[in-house]
Amino acid sequence: MKPSRYRLYNRFFKRPVDIVCSFFFLSVFIFIFFFIALAIIIDSKGPVFYAQERIGRGEKSFKLYKLRTMIEGAHEMAGEVSPISDDNPFIQHENDPRVTRVGKFLRRFSIDELPQVFNILKGDMSFVGPRPFIPEETQLLKPEYMYRYKVRPGLTGLAQINGRNDLTLDERMAKDRFYVDNVNIWLDIKILFMTIPTVLRKDGVY
Repeated sequence: MKPSRYRLYNRFFKRPVDIVCSFFFLSVFIFIFFFIALAIIIDSKGPVFYAQERIGRGEKSFKLYKLRTMIEGAHEMAGEVSPISDDNPFIQHENDPRVTRVGKFLRRFSIDELPQVFNILKGDMSFVGPRPFIPEETQLLKPEYMYRYKVRPGLTGLAQINGRNDLTLDERMAKDRFYVDNVNIWLDIKILFMTIPTVLRKDGVY
């Protein structure tokens, strides 16, 4: 999609829908949050929420929010965990020892991603778009992959419903490129509806 068309689509449809849906999801999430937070606190030491720097539209950084799924100090142990494959160095092993028991459950059903609704409400993200990378990952990307930063990153995306962590980096970037070039109402709706069965099947979830 041309930049001018994307701006119009984003301003008059995508952004308003993101705001309305964010309030809806937050009203539902607040009723189950207490139980999730209690489980995280009982299972391991550390805060309930986890914030991490990510790169968004226009290569601007923002704080992405998640429910904590790892033990305290997990970032200091990152070098001890090898990537799942050389084809995708950004994805960690599915049996990552840093992930807590509750964290495994939250990740399996993508519940840990729910706080990103706050990012959507703030305008850092959209419900649909390429998943945001951390700065270190962005620095490793080839120049031809930087087109993914022409749109807002998403809570879910084309790569997430077509293999997710099972994709190689090139395959993932190809999905992102297709989305950026063809983003429209029907593609966004299709991705949203396909996300639910994908999460339930736990495809490519680590």
